Amino acid sequence: MDLRSFLSRRTGQTPGAADATTTPGHGEFEAVADFYDSLMHAVPYSQWVDYLEAILRRCDLRPARTLDLCCGTGKVGSCLRARGYPAVGIDLSAPMVAHCKNQRPPLPAAVQDASCLGLRGGAFDLVVSLFDSLNYILQPQTLKAAFDEAYRVLGDGGLLVFDLNTQRALSAGLFNQSNLDSGAPLLYSWKAVWDAKTRICRVDMWFNWRADGRDLVFEETHYQYAYDNEQILGMLQEAGFCRVRAYHAYTFRPPTPWSDRVFYVAVKG
Repeated sequence: MDLRSFLSRRTGQTPGAADATTTPGHGEFEAVADFYDSLMHAVPYSQWVDYLEAILRRCDLRPARTLDLCCGTGKVGSCLRARGYPAVGIDLSAPMVAHCKNQRPPLPAAVQDASCLGLRGGAFDLVVSLFDSLNYILQPQTLKAAFDEAYRVLGDGGLLVFDLNTQRALSAGLFNQSNLDSGAPLLYSWKAVWDAKTRICRVDMWFNWRADGRDLVFEETHYQYAYDNEQILGMLQEAGFCRVRAYHAYTFRPPTPWSDRVFYVAVKG
């Protein structure tokens, strides 16, 4: 499936759109992009896609055209393609998108803003965004614009599936992580700071790549916004989605106050 066949005359960027999506997190997924797949090597991507397929079966949908929204280096989209789901990807980070071609199979991908997609209306049967990517959109109005865009590029009966870290996860130090005692080629130490007033979790990340003859130290700061469940359900309904459901991660049970991650499934009516 060729990504060019889905492009519209829209640019996929508007003046200030990248700033609106990433402020104050400029530089996210830039220095780490070349090492991201090493960082995520233990993530069970196939199990995440297993759960996505269970959602598709539950909704009786076999998508012929899938958009991996905020695709990163393309692991999920590549896994979908390997299972016979034609997929393409978009992401705001050019360094991350550059690695999509290295997946097996490669994921056709482009640099675009989720809140202003340069894609044709009604072009997809499924829009999927995994690994709390949408928590990185720090302004509710920008996330609502992303939902509007997902609705626009979906055909009738199409499905939007995504997950979010909850406030419980972000306020409890989910991102306080370190592997400094390991022998991994990429060492890291992360410190999370939760701001209850802004509902933003700041994560100061330190990395040290020690492989292929290099000893490279670099840092990034990431930010995630804690969205309320009712807030998300309301946004999706305002965007026009029907049969909107929220699930405790990897189940089909409703989320609880103890849920760290919530999956959302919304149908375009």
